[in-house]
Amino acid sequence: MSELLPRLENLTAEQQAMLRLRLQQIKQQSARPAPFHELFAAQVRRCPDRIAVAFGDCQLSYAGLDRWSNRLARLLRDRGVGRESLVGLCVPRSVEMVVGLLAVLKAGGAYVPLDPAYPRERLAYMAEDAGLRVVLAERSTAGVLPESDALVLTVEDVWPELDRWPDTPLETGGTCDDLAYVIYTSGSTGRPKGVQITHRGIRGIARWQHENYGLDTPQRVLQGTSLSFDISVWEFTAALLSGGTLVLPPAGLKMIGSDLADLLVEQAVENINLTPAALATLPEESLPFLRCVSVGGETCPLDLVRTWSPGRSFFNGYGPSEATIAVSVARFGPELERVHIGRPIDGARLYVLDSRLQLQPVGVAGELYIGGAGLARGYLGRPELTAEGFIANPFDEEAGSRLYRTGDRARFLPDGNVEFLGRVDDQVKVRGFRIELGEVEVALVGHPLVRGAA
Repeated sequence: MSELLPRLENLTAEQQAMLRLRLQQIKQQSARPAPFHELFAAQVRRCPDRIAVAFGDCQLSYAGLDRWSNRLARLLRDRGVGRESLVGLCVPRSVEMVVGLLAVLKAGGAYVPLDPAYPRERLAYMAEDAGLRVVLAERSTAGVLPESDALVLTVEDVWPELDRWPDTPLETGGTCDDLAYVIYTSGSTGRPKGVQITHRGIRGIARWQHENYGLDTPQRVLQGTSLSFDISVWEFTAALLSGGTLVLPPAGLKMIGSDLADLLVEQAVENINLTPAALATLPEESLPFLRCVSVGGETCPLDLVRTWSPGRSFFNGYGPSEATIAVSVARFGPELERVHIGRPIDGARLYVLDSRLQLQPVGVAGELYIGGAGLARGYLGRPELTAEGFIANPFDEEAGSRLYRTGDRARFLPDGNVEFLGRVDDQVKVRGFRIELGEVEVALVGHPLVRGAA
């Protein structure tokens, strides 16, 4: 009997055919993407005079943002930034941060967020692990950076130089398969790991947003997430690839409760993306302009949906950093009976598999695997970890097709939506941030008075 069980199929031939057909249809919907900065350039041509970025009393049009980022891109190129160069961004939330991010991409590079609020030791590890040779910072943040051989360009020193650089676009020769950014996430081995994301998956996000997010009319979108959290990319695409306005909160503002609510009213913000924990702190009745609410990063309580969905569009997104922000999104209304993570967005494919990598029947739990255009290239400088997390896709004949093992338990519902059921390991989420408990244990046992930790 033990020899027979591994050969038994979970699905009938008819069920397998139906699931494969659904996955193939999802695959065929994807379109050939363009790099983020080319998508932005197309938007500049459509609405050059519209406000792209609002930061307090400072506003910058699409044409202005394009010109300044072109100039900075040329300066970066002169300083050695080229195709797939990794450039650290250690700039607090500001117009200069947005210009810097676009400039790195236009120069052909990929940005590596270095949050100034991170411990110095963590920033030192990230900078060394990424092999950064150029870092864009402010004088106030340059002091938190570790000593290294990297060229640190401060905004205060660079900006006066930009007038002498042409504001015309650079030719990068890049493709949608080039790196766009590297974001560091918690690591189970005790070391953060850099997730390498290409431009290809961003197109799928932008296309889904345009078709489903109500962005046919430009919206004022809050950019409230640290660049070190990939939801920030969702915010950038929602605003800058649709002709909307990216609203930046002032430095030091508490992104919860009445402080955040006051900003949303003052800036007439229409579109926000928060963790459920942060959303729960807002006074719902005092936000008259808000018409689109998205949550993600952690499980969304049903009560929160019923509070915030009446009269608004309410979305629940799911996706690890290894799959370009979001792979599935659900739209909820107040009549919702069960919270789920929706269906795959454009170009993404979801598989619920058992321990033998066999498809699970509808309604049966298994581990969730992700395929499609948005998968990361892998972990920077960690080939063994990449091979462990990204495997060949046994359900796709296309050469090089892969699956990412999420570690999440899930099941398909009869209506085609996917329900999240928890983890298969010890990973936890704290306010939307992924925490590997192994990293905490390594830090604890590093103390001379601690013999062991769990």
